[in-house]
Amino acid sequence: MKILAIETSCDDTCAAVLENDCLISSVISSQTDLHAKWGGVVPDIAKRAHIERIEPEIKIALKRAKIKMEEIDAIAVTVGPGLAIALGVGVNKAKELAIKFNKKLIGINHVEGHILANLIKNKEGKPERKIEFPALALTVSGGHTKLVLMEQTHPSRRCGTPSLEKGGFKYTVVGETLDDAAGEALDKAAKMMGLGYPGGPIIERLAETGDKNYLKLPRPLSTQKNFDYSFSGLKTSFYYQIREWPKEKIGENLTNLSASFQDAVFDSLLIKFKKAIEFYNPKTLMASGGVVANLELRKRLRKLAKEFNAPLLMPVKKQFNTDNAAMIGVVGYYKALRGEFVENKEELDRNPRLNF
Repeated sequence: MKILAIETSCDDTCAAVLENDCLISSVISSQTDLHAKWGGVVPDIAKRAHIERIEPEIKIALKRAKIKMEEIDAIAVTVGPGLAIALGVGVNKAKELAIKFNKKLIGINHVEGHILANLIKNKEGKPERKIEFPALALTVSGGHTKLVLMEQTHPSRRCGTPSLEKGGFKYTVVGETLDDAAGEALDKAAKMMGLGYPGGPIIERLAETGDKNYLKLPRPLSTQKNFDYSFSGLKTSFYYQIREWPKEKIGENLTNLSASFQDAVFDSLLIKFKKAIEFYNPKTLMASGGVVANLELRKRLRKLAKEFNAPLLMPVKKQFNTDNAAMIGVVGYYKALRGEFVENKEELDRNPRLNF
């Protein structure tokens, strides 16, 4: 099964070609430079860039895969959640191609893409990863922060064990941010310090040599029994502590400020992740999303998994943590196996607030 995947949920224009769940080619066109001077994503700019880049990116992905459009069996495209006008570009292009070339069409949930990014294989079919259910996934980026319980429904059995390929997946959001996403909070803290955009990677570099105890920052909702997050109060506390500092003082303490804020964000993430693990007792732990590209967070996640003696899956490549079309193609593969195609291609529409 050859799948063309398209992802335009925010500020990356992405296309990929997969054979089953094996990645043949992947193209990611970042718009970071276009949005940097604004300190965040500007929807209209994102839309224009997607329109300019989507067709060339698809052609490059097909060329690198040495596959013609006529050879594609199905087209998978992100329908939500995300920026409405950005999603629309990808959805419209996917519909256009599916109708023109008479291909099957699959609508994909962007967050499910991040979760199943852990299952992307290379051309040789590696790595071969297995998920034992129930699984608990942490997805964390600039647009979302969620804890998702993943279970399998109606699995077939081969040699007495459930088959990942044939079983359907049931997702239950057991915790999520009530305000800012973790990546968004990092970006806003970076802006307060006069750093560039996106702020997460900059803070990560600076935090390496900083004192994480330099500022006393809260871990919002950490004492509550639920598994929800809140980063707005943390951001506000950070602002009030440094708002009257002269630029020189902030500049002299960038490493300490970065380390303190990053530590508070990661502590908040792991406190609730640990509580959810204790409550649901999952057999597999998963983590993905742009923030999970952070090496310090990955280190802490491994330590937490070791504490519970549970296998932890994280995307093998940094590019699979951030937005990409390969993860959309993998979800498309599993949905295609179950025959979950769009019945009326012309009626497929974006859903910027899509949830499970």
